[in-house]
Amino acid sequence: MKARLRHIRLLPAATIAILPLFASPVGVRAQSTSGEEDRYEACIRVAEQAPDRGINKALEWQLQGGGVPARHCEALGLFFAGEFAEAAIRLEGIAEDMRIGRGMPVRGDERTTASAGMLADTFRQAANAWLRGREFERAEAAIGQALAIVPENTALEHSIREDRAYIAAAEGDFTLALEELDFVYRSNRDRTDLLLFIASAARALEDYERAEVALDQYLEVYPEDASAYLELGNLKDAQGDQPAARQAWLKVLSLGEVGPDADAARVNLERIDVSKE
Repeated sequence: MKARLRHIRLLPAATIAILPLFASPVGVRAQSTSGEEDRYEACIRVAEQAPDRGINKALEWQLQGGGVPARHCEALGLFFAGEFAEAAIRLEGIAEDMRIGRGMPVRGDERTTASAGMLADTFRQAANAWLRGREFERAEAAIGQALAIVPENTALEHSIREDRAYIAAAEGDFTLALEELDFVYRSNRDRTDLLLFIASAARALEDYERAEVALDQYLEVYPEDASAYLELGNLKDAQGDQPAARQAWLKVLSLGEVGPDADAARVNLERIDVSKE
């Protein structure tokens, strides 16, 4: 068995979140919306903690005219219940309705419509759901829509580009993944957490020098991260240095014997032992 790539993280669940659906349109005086906002936030909390209950609350709210906020809560309930494709379909539909204001909260005499940032974030959430459902092409399409409309040079653009890197890596396109990671890292050198993913992508492209530099920088900041030693072992193994790879994978096990990093290290150690027999 070939040494596997470090397990590529899927988009974190935190990218599925509350949307700012209750903002008042420019020039319209805000009215009291605390009841609706509170219901929305409460529904999403339940959807995350007890998805079936959250879905039922959202469906009941929709029957009462809850519109987009209630539908968004239902989509999140489906997401947390593991119904990723259904969640993604609903999120994409919500984004289209938000664009024209269908089902959105009314403020003053106007029905609100979504900003470019809100639309981009909703398509990003849909991409998250497609990715977790392993529908990579649909995830790529959704994140592409998000990137096409997100305001440039914003934190949200950087987050979407990072998400695009995860999707590209899941599809095996490590060139695109590395390009997007470089974009984000150049914009924010404090994101040292990205260096491990950069190292993994560079190794996949057989750019071992680049991988070593990124991994060394990462280990300077996170010297006890088991994932880093798993990647170090993978890198050394790819370079043909099995003794160094073995040492790195044993370090993974010394840091923790349970979890995906430990499991991968064991598989790789067993493969080395078998190859020596």
